[in-house]
Amino acid sequence: MDLSQPNTGSNEVFCNRANKTNKMRLPWSSKEEVVLVTALKELVADGWKFDNGFRAGFLGKLEDAIRKEFLGTNLKVVPHINSKIGTWKKNFYTLPAMLARSSIGFNSNGDHMVDCTNDQWEQIVKCDPNVRLMRYKSWPLYDSWKEIFRNDRATGDRQRILWMLSTS
Repeated sequence: MDLSQPNTGSNEVFCNRANKTNKMRLPWSSKEEVVLVTALKELVADGWKFDNGFRAGFLGKLEDAIRKEFLGTNLKVVPHINSKIGTWKKNFYTLPAMLARSSIGFNSNGDHMVDCTNDQWEQIVKCDPNVRLMRYKSWPLYDSWKEIFRNDRATGDRQRILWMLSTS
């Protein structure tokens, strides 16, 4: 193998993979998120949700609901809807742990932003570095997520206690 010549084949594959990833990235509008959360709540009400998650085929129902509301949309189950729900779940299970700490909650402005001192925030980030970008972000769908994702996983008494603390 001649190391003096750059391996253009590897670079082409890398560039194509990067371009493909960028094309799949699609920001969601707040209206699209509202339609998705409303469709999820309807599925919960219609019995599509069990203690450990949703019945098979629920993602197709969500895609149908989005297509019905937004004609010509290019949102698809994979990767868009599946990714959005995964992100929502991750945030949903992280927020109660933060909010269960003493003197930490949502601010009183009604915009669902985490309210705490800088010292408290530093302690939270030390415990979980993945939350560092969550402080100044608004979480208006949090109450809806409670309806949708509660009981999705069996994580023992600790999670149940955190859940009860966050709902009281």
